[in-house]
Amino acid sequence: WIREFRDQLVRGRHVVLCGNVHDRFLCDGRYLTVQEFLQEYFLDTLHFDIVAHYDTVDGFRFARPEMSERFTSLCRARVMGAPTPGAPGAPLPGQAASDPGQPATAPGPAGSPPRGRPLRDQGNAAVGAPANLRMASDEAAGNIRVAMAQGEASVAVVMDLADLLTSSAEQYNAEERQFLALLKKCTLEASILERGPAAGYRNTLVVTASDLKRVPLWFHHENPYVAIVTAGRPSKEERRNFAEAYLGTSFFEGQQVPQGQLPALAGEFADLTEGFQCWDLEALRRTSHVERLCAARLRPLVDFYKFGMKDDPWQKLDRNRVTEASELLSRRVLGQPAAVERVVDMLTSAQVGVTMSPGGARGGRPKGVFFFVGPTGVGKTELAKALTELVFGDDKAFARFDMSEYKEEHAAEKLAGAPPGFVGYDEGGQLTNRVMERPHSILLFDEIEKAHPKVLDKFLQILEDGRLTDGKGQTAYFHQTAIIFTSNLGASDLSDPTSGAVIRPGIMGRMDLDRVADYPYQEVQAHFQREVEWFFTSRIGRAELLNRLGDNIVVFDLLRPEFVRGIAEKFLRLLTECAREARGLDLRFSPEVPQRVEDWMRQGDNLLFGGRRVKSLLETMVERPLNRWLFQQGEPESLRGARLDVTVAPDSRLEVTRA
Repeated sequence: WIREFRDQLVRGRHVVLCGNVHDRFLCDGRYLTVQEFLQEYFLDTLHFDIVAHYDTVDGFRFARPEMSERFTSLCRARVMGAPTPGAPGAPLPGQAASDPGQPATAPGPAGSPPRGRPLRDQGNAAVGAPANLRMASDEAAGNIRVAMAQGEASVAVVMDLADLLTSSAEQYNAEERQFLALLKKCTLEASILERGPAAGYRNTLVVTASDLKRVPLWFHHENPYVAIVTAGRPSKEERRNFAEAYLGTSFFEGQQVPQGQLPALAGEFADLTEGFQCWDLEALRRTSHVERLCAARLRPLVDFYKFGMKDDPWQKLDRNRVTEASELLSRRVLGQPAAVERVVDMLTSAQVGVTMSPGGARGGRPKGVFFFVGPTGVGKTELAKALTELVFGDDKAFARFDMSEYKEEHAAEKLAGAPPGFVGYDEGGQLTNRVMERPHSILLFDEIEKAHPKVLDKFLQILEDGRLTDGKGQTAYFHQTAIIFTSNLGASDLSDPTSGAVIRPGIMGRMDLDRVADYPYQEVQAHFQREVEWFFTSRIGRAELLNRLGDNIVVFDLLRPEFVRGIAEKFLRLLTECAREARGLDLRFSPEVPQRVEDWMRQGDNLLFGGRRVKSLLETMVERPLNRWLFQQGEPESLRGARLDVTVAPDSRLEVTRA
């Protein structure tokens, strides 16, 4: 942006400088604020006679004290019609190399890395003199107009905090309109200098604003004398230069890093700090000392700065817990050994940390990506919740997104936020906000096939690079997340109501309901695998997304009869715990209860509806009759502490006995 700024001045234009204007920037080998750069450029490169800063809080401030008097005299003399004192372009009285406007150190060659001390908080050092001129805003704008229009002295005025000039860019009062109108007149009437060191340039107004939308459009739109220049965040090369200059000297234990490793570390630093401001880079250096995080291990340092966590919960997972993960997960999700094994493999890889991802330790891809597909109610969501509890021990680390809410094309904005100028821009995206707030998470995207294909496109960058930028330009990083998509694609083909067939003909052939227990998992796997491939390639035309998923499509098996009892006993335990906590009751279920559930599940196509059908049957046959019986006993306190034996009669009636 500095190069573009210089070019616009050569073309005789004023500049609205917007964007990242409160940061520091690398210029000629040194880091400068916007104000420092503008002052040095107008004084020492273009040799302007007067360089002034103005904002509505502090009024006028001048680069050198004597400029205040000359500016006042110039405006007064111009208004009165008298000649301006002092020869045009002549050195000002008392101007010398030791003046505050001179650079503290000689600039290095363009593009060279910054040397010397790290960035310092220099406050308002850019405007070294305390001389102020406080006046009404319209009077100030009138004086700027006079200074811009005359051609006897070269004048540059920097209007700071321009996005605060009005309460609204669309609506403003008469005083604000008058002030802005005078500023626009400044841009139209400014003289081109004919004599002196700055000959050929124009008296220049520079307006700085972090938010261009807050500057009224009519001020700069279709104004041939005004250019918009956007100050961006540091480029990758600038971030690399910063790392090369300071990693080995100013970061914690940086002196212990071998010189031969610095280039690789600088490259890693540049990758990890994408989207950072220069001030973030300096804050990162200070953080390394405060938290004693060494320069040789950049990932923990950057992660702590971004997320506030020193330890990676994935790598801190106890080895014994990883070893026992298969057993622990299988207690929660019964009858899905293949799915559990895939999740355990992911946990092992995350704990060890050895990967083929580009950049090795810098790789930003999620810890794990899974596409869970299979019949309804067989444990897809439950496995995601069990994984969250195993890794984080905190259900707040689990986030579920119902993709049926993203059916429309415009719903893609809900994930990453609306672009500037659109409704909802200030709110950000639901997904990006969640990951920026809690980067260590399990993210579940439920029934992904119901989302619009444009929504699915958002996941291409997440799966490839592990990041997503929202409408406000903020980047959410996914390298500390596990992403799980769930889908029932192909589940509706398992039962054909017209023929009673399981698995539609042409895909897997016919299968009697009574023989579900004997149906091989390999055939179920092949069926759902083909359905997923057909969906992405033929139905929505997103073969590239299928390619990103790779071999991470995990097919869940049908619910086998031998697992029904275990699922029923799990739900009965939950019912027992609730009765103890809510009513102080001790429920004892007889073996006949889970046996009756097994019998019920073998009827019709119940098995095809998985564990949810087990739960719904228990709600109908056990939970509701039990609550009815308890209500009929009178006041709850009369049963507190009682033991109740519960069974189911052959005619499916619930029988409750107080022991």
